[in-house]
Amino acid sequence: MKHRWLIFLCFLLVSAVIGVIWWHSMQNGVASHAESRRMLAFALSHLQGTRLAPYLSDGHIRRLAHLTEYTTLGVVLSSFSVLISRRSHKVWVLLIGISVAAIDEYIQLFSGGRTSTWHDVVLDGVGCIIGIVLVMVIRGVKRGICAIRR
Repeated sequence: MKHRWLIFLCFLLVSAVIGVIWWHSMQNGVASHAESRRMLAFALSHLQGTRLAPYLSDGHIRRLAHLTEYTTLGVVLSSFSVLISRRSHKVWVLLIGISVAAIDEYIQLFSGGRTSTWHDVVLDGVGCIIGIVLVMVIRGVKRGICAIRR
């Protein structure tokens, strides 16, 4: 019974991550840029005086947002696939991630003041791959620890 609840909760988490991604896509250009500028100000306030601070820009923050969102999606989708079948369906997870990214960019076509680019879909795919690799590493470490305990 616990396993079913865990699957349901993981499904809700996957749905929530996709919802947040698509919600960000529905923001108009003014709101989206304002959010990026707020995050840039936050990052600069914490990185003030470092060598990294002069290189941060609105564009970098936007790219990091793509990577963060889709790395999170890759992690939760991979975890969900492992939970359901005890295997990581890497190709399916990547295809789903890229499909979510393509829909994400399509939504932006209808959000005022936003543009849609294939570069973002590629970046989102890279983020999803990072998430898949993170889950693979965590599973490998877990197996290694279990093997040592035996």
